[in-house]
Amino acid sequence: MEQLMKDAGSGSRDTMERIRRVFIESLNLNLREEDFSYETKLDEAVGLDSVAVLEFVTALEKEFGITFESERLTIVLVRDLKELTDYVDERTTRCRGASAGPAGEDDPA
Repeated sequence: MEQLMKDAGSGSRDTMERIRRVFIESLNLNLREEDFSYETKLDEAVGLDSVAVLEFVTALEKEFGITFESERLTIVLVRDLKELTDYVDERTTRCRGASAGPAGEDDPA
């Protein structure tokens, strides 16, 4: 199954599942995570207005401990589950790297 996710895109399966869950919960949708395939455009699944987008993005930032870069925050990014998954994975990796401190600081040698 992991191979199917790798074929669908570079984002991780866990991240995609968490994004789908946050999408449904933050917007109080009467949907299941299974209703969204990896190719689903989120705004096609439900109508997204500016308030819904803000609620969703805020919920994602809390869930993943990240901050969306304002220059990257577009409806194209938010509506595309694959692209959003890739972006969230990238941001969480950067945030983890930044919290580790400068290179070599964690290395006792």
